Amino acid sequence: MDHAGTGSTKASSAAVPDRALLSDIEAAIERCTGSGGGGDDDRHVHEILFLVSNAPGAITFLSRRITARLEAARAPAAALRSLLLVHRLLRAGDRYFEQDLRGLWASRDLRVDAPRCSCSPLAAGVAYVSAGAVVATGACAFVHGYSAYLEERMQWVISQAGNLEPARQPPTPNHDGKPPPPPYSSSSSHDADAETLLFKLAMCQRLLDLAIQLLPDNNTSACTAARSAFGIVLRESFKVYDAFTEGLDAMLLRSRSLAGLSKPLRVSAHEILKKACAQTPDLKEFYHKCKRSNASKSLEYPLVRVVTPAQASAMEMEPKPIPEEDGQEEEPEAAAEASDGGGSTFPRKMETTISTVWVEFGEDDQLISGDGDDHSLKAVQPN
Repeated sequence: MDHAGTGSTKASSAAVPDRALLSDIEAAIERCTGSGGGGDDDRHVHEILFLVSNAPGAITFLSRRITARLEAARAPAAALRSLLLVHRLLRAGDRYFEQDLRGLWASRDLRVDAPRCSCSPLAAGVAYVSAGAVVATGACAFVHGYSAYLEERMQWVISQAGNLEPARQPPTPNHDGKPPPPPYSSSSSHDADAETLLFKLAMCQRLLDLAIQLLPDNNTSACTAARSAFGIVLRESFKVYDAFTEGLDAMLLRSRSLAGLSKPLRVSAHEILKKACAQTPDLKEFYHKCKRSNASKSLEYPLVRVVTPAQASAMEMEPKPIPEEDGQEEEPEAAAEASDGGGSTFPRKMETTISTVWVEFGEDDQLISGDGDDHSLKAVQPN
């Protein structure tokens, strides 16, 4: 720690980290991705984060070294440990580190796609597959599936509440360097809100698809790094599914206004609902299989709501006018008053009925009446 602190003082005064700090970072990468790495101990990950925080350009060096180790890996276990390190760094770093790491992934300084595993018989041109090759192929399939998951995961951010949210790319500036005006006017704000919601739902479905395909078999789950990687993916899928159900509920509340959307958005909504009908049963089965494994029994699984085609069709139905009670239509006069914005709160014309009341008087009572034209009731006084 003292040595790292001394290195941070020197690195802060220069744009390029000194060699000692870079050597410390590379040694920490080796400890994470070596044959003994990949376990549940994250102390080496925090060591890397501490070292990188002491130098502005160290994260670029870190990304390129991890990429080099991943491309040089030929065994599935070695490639998996490098991918797992990227995933842990993405989760453990602060939002500035996360933003920088995603930026380096976008610039291809950090690459997590297509590890070069040499265990695939098809890649080697082998026609006959032995039992041992089948195990190796399963390990390679998990590595490539995990790589695809990380590629998609790079397009998500961790919010301040600790939830996963899909990241939107910033708008492309104009030729003069100024940001473009807002793409939606007040008349199309409804489309803007719907587009944001549909984008979130589609991103959730893509990441959940990759998580479902990553379920390891008995041979792959024996690897410590594979168990750790799948455990992270499984816990993240819970948060992604929570975000999906929240968005689906919001879509259900807006189902009456889906018909008012533009045609591309209506098509997107249809595709999301169609995919939900096929994906939610698979997700429910996926969680059932995970519960049967010893490593995932203690987790608190979400309750998956299966979307049926009937529910999807009901959400896509255009709103129909609400009929009047007893099949009666609204009176024209009431409709005219409602359209004029009158102050009356009654939907129909009100009528007042005056009933006749007979009053009996005793002998001592006297009725005081007015002239013949006044028919109002007046007080009765005893004698």
